[in-house]
Amino acid sequence: MNEKIEALRRLQSIYTKLKRLEGDKLYRNYDVQKKQNQIQQKKSEIMKLGDEIKAFQKTAGVKEVELKSREAEIAKLRLQMNQVKNNKEYGAIKNEIAGKETDKSVLEDEILKTMSGFEEMQQRFKSLEKETEREESQLQEIQKRVESDVKVIDAEIAELKKKHSEYASLVDSDTLQHYNRLASHKDALAVVGVVNKVCQGCFMAITAQTLNKLMSDREITCCHSCGRILYLDDGKE
Repeated sequence: MNEKIEALRRLQSIYTKLKRLEGDKLYRNYDVQKKQNQIQQKKSEIMKLGDEIKAFQKTAGVKEVELKSREAEIAKLRLQMNQVKNNKEYGAIKNEIAGKETDKSVLEDEILKTMSGFEEMQQRFKSLEKETEREESQLQEIQKRVESDVKVIDAEIAELKKKHSEYASLVDSDTLQHYNRLASHKDALAVVGVVNKVCQGCFMAITAQTLNKLMSDREITCCHSCGRILYLDDGKE
């Protein structure tokens, strides 16, 4: 096989491996990003829940003040009731006290309901904090694994780039430029075999003239249909 073709095929194989390794790096970093997003989402939930808890506390505080005010009003009315001198005034104060007691009972129910909701929210808040701590611990483990994996990948990439330079040095600049141009437009498949007189890049039949050039194995030959660089596949691939 033509030395240039063999070098180009090696370059193509290396380029494919490099692309795969770069993809692996992105995928491994995606694991870290995914976990970071999960943690950020939980932190946002914690912050939102914290605001809701504060609002609940404020509401409960207002109702507690209202309850104390009702209790003070009732106590004051009871004192007044003990000082009245006729039944009419006594009855009026008694009715007013009954109304205040009803209001007080409603407030007490609302406070109990608020406190129950408050306790549920606090439990949820603590649960989210624990989940977040676990997620952050997992993130540290993932980051360590990814860092280790990426070091291995980077070492492989460095070695492949070294080999890429070695094989590129075996090809003249015009041929290498042509190959690079093809690789950038043909999904990196710039060098393809010919099987049964058919280009394996575009699957079009090659001409007799192209076949003769390939058989002479003296120059770079391209497919007349897709422009890819061709070589004769001997069936051992």
